[in-house]
Amino acid sequence: MSKTLSPGVLVADDDPQFLRLVEHHLRSWAHRVETVADKGQLLRKLAEQRPGLLLLDVRFGEHDGVEILRQVLAECPDLKVVMLTAFGSIDNATTAIKLGAVDYLTKPVDVNRLRSVVADALEPSSPPVAVARGATPPAAPLPRPLLGESDAINRLRDLVAKIAATDSTALILGESGTGKELVARALHEQSSRRSGPFVALNVAALPRELVESTLFGHAKGAFTGADQMQRGCCEAADHGTLFLDEIGEMEIGLQAKLLRFLQERSFQRIGQTTPVSVDVRIVAATNRNPLEQVRKGELREDLYYRLNVLPIVVPPLRERRDDIPLLAKHFLARFGARSGRESLRFLPAAEAELCHHDWPGNVRELENFVERLAVLCPGPTIGPDEIRSQFQDLPVSKSSPPARPSPSVGPESRLTEMERIEKDAIMQALALAQGNVRMAAKSIGLGQATVYRKIKKYGIETR
Repeated sequence: MSKTLSPGVLVADDDPQFLRLVEHHLRSWAHRVETVADKGQLLRKLAEQRPGLLLLDVRFGEHDGVEILRQVLAECPDLKVVMLTAFGSIDNATTAIKLGAVDYLTKPVDVNRLRSVVADALEPSSPPVAVARGATPPAAPLPRPLLGESDAINRLRDLVAKIAATDSTALILGESGTGKELVARALHEQSSRRSGPFVALNVAALPRELVESTLFGHAKGAFTGADQMQRGCCEAADHGTLFLDEIGEMEIGLQAKLLRFLQERSFQRIGQTTPVSVDVRIVAATNRNPLEQVRKGELREDLYYRLNVLPIVVPPLRERRDDIPLLAKHFLARFGARSGRESLRFLPAAEAELCHHDWPGNVRELENFVERLAVLCPGPTIGPDEIRSQFQDLPVSKSSPPARPSPSVGPESRLTEMERIEKDAIMQALALAQGNVRMAAKSIGLGQATVYRKIKKYGIETR
């Protein structure tokens, strides 16, 4: 199959509402997007032109997405594929990774992760995350880079390399947007487990009633709707790494079961008495102060000490200001190439202006800001005036922000471009659903609990 390579994204999912949501976000980030809703459409589209990236649902209508992946990679072995999966099907996603998919996204899709996974997959210089189909795992694959040249990031890289050589549990601490998952992936990719699965679970993104089943799986008939046995994240990560993000958001009763798993490396699926043993390395992360959570009774003290064997503190961007120009140029090259403006560059005075901002949202905020500049600045260069003009829409502070910024979002001007898009999508869904949160959540492919959190975050009226 010889065809022209297109840098666009093809999304294959049988849920039209989910397709609309993902297409909405991808287009807002300047990606060319096409969607297909069944296997026949997918194969015809791939026969016409190969995309830069395929997002493929694990359960694609009546078809098994993993089997479709086998078929697609047999015809297009160099095609980059990211699997879309519900939390209950993560084991299928990790199977797909072994077959050659480069990554997976869990539903409801976290917007930040969608953006970063797609950007990484389409980055020409980024190495593949997974081993190519049928290939032997390399002895030392190139890890995803932790970009920066500051003393702080060099110390972080050295610490990650030392900890990756062990098999001990690690706890990553850092503010939102600093790149905690990137550090977790670096630990995995530099470890002896690199050929095994990397399974990421954002505890805060799940409704509480689903966390236990997602972690440990369930037996057939364990509860209404459990029509088959399902493996959980702990089992899916066997011989690999399990990354538990926002661990401080876990319900206190479930923390005891996680502690027992950490101690014994065995668990019981819901509705089953037979223990299941696995060989998994645990890496956890939080943007909160765990000792303060212990004091408040929100985090078990014994769980904290079990997780905090090897702590890793990811420095905020204001403590590595020397890296801001390098990161900004990296993001500008990415967004410039996407819009056909490869020559777009910063003037030195503009880079200095960027370094004066505290970036309370850290690297994620800087990335969003540079994307806005790439879209709105008409000329071939970006100067300090353009930087200052765009800073008017950001909370500018020359003093250090609090250790943990408030999760609430203030006036509309304080929202990032991505947050505005997310807020608009939720408001439109609520309007169409006449304020019914359950229906609105279903229409945009998000969990009901997630939508309630976003409503509170953005101060959205549901009436």
